[in-house]
Amino acid sequence: MKRIQEIQKKYYGKIDLPDLELIISRVIKKPREFVLARPEHEISKNYELRIKNYVKRRINGEPIAYIFGEKEFYGLNFKVNKNTLVPRPETELMVDEAIKLRQQTADSKRQDIVFLDIGTGSGCIIISLIKNLIYSKYKIQNTKFIATDISSPALRLARQNAKLHKVDKKIKFLQGNLLEPIIKNKKLKIENCKLMILANLPYLTPTQIKNSPSIQHEPKLALTAGRDGLKYYRRLLKQIKTLLSSRKFALDSRVFAIMEIDPSQTAEIKKIIKDNLPNAKVQIKKDLSGLNRFAAIILQNQQ
Repeated sequence: MKRIQEIQKKYYGKIDLPDLELIISRVIKKPREFVLARPEHEISKNYELRIKNYVKRRINGEPIAYIFGEKEFYGLNFKVNKNTLVPRPETELMVDEAIKLRQQTADSKRQDIVFLDIGTGSGCIIISLIKNLIYSKYKIQNTKFIATDISSPALRLARQNAKLHKVDKKIKFLQGNLLEPIIKNKKLKIENCKLMILANLPYLTPTQIKNSPSIQHEPKLALTAGRDGLKYYRRLLKQIKTLLSSRKFALDSRVFAIMEIDPSQTAEIKKIIKDNLPNAKVQIKKDLSGLNRFAAIILQNQQ
């Protein structure tokens, strides 16, 4: 048997030390603090072989989240796999903004509030939102939750995560392209409501993906979005316009939308919003690094 310090020496320089510590911790089923404090701890041959396999996968660029099959987001653990994007810390701010919006409309007793999570992936955004609203002082009796994704494997994983966190009965999952499952679903009733759209859609360009080896293992469907990375947001904003002009949505109802973007897309996303929704109020919100990360829209339906 080898000691932890021998394993660390063996793989030193091949992968980042924090990743190696996480792998050892995961395999031996001990906290990371144990790995740091007990370098003399002996590791069995079976554990050593498993560490070797995980290290090999990490050297080949596979994300730690895929190796472990899970990722923490907003204080919760989510199952992840090759069919979904690995949740990013900056996306947690989208949940913060959605909670703020819900709090601001908490006194609304007549209108339902409908959250639409577009391109839900692992379901981390809408599940985290529900979990935090349930345990807050703000009631959710008149709040509905809908999640869409074009990928059936992604929706299957999102349902698993919803069940894991015991919120599967609160979310209606729909398969389809962005808002199409809602626009075309005659049975789905969302009239006379406040609509809150959350969208963390693919927004990277082919060049950005090519220059980022760390994301090569993630599904391209969840990352790339045309030459300028805004193909899906153009489509989504057109669909919002269509939804507002349909009978599904009452006059004088309010629409909120939060869309995650790359900082370089700030000027273009503003233009796209104004082209499709000229009456919308647009705010660009920053992430914790001070970079433009979200485009927030407030719109009064006047169609």
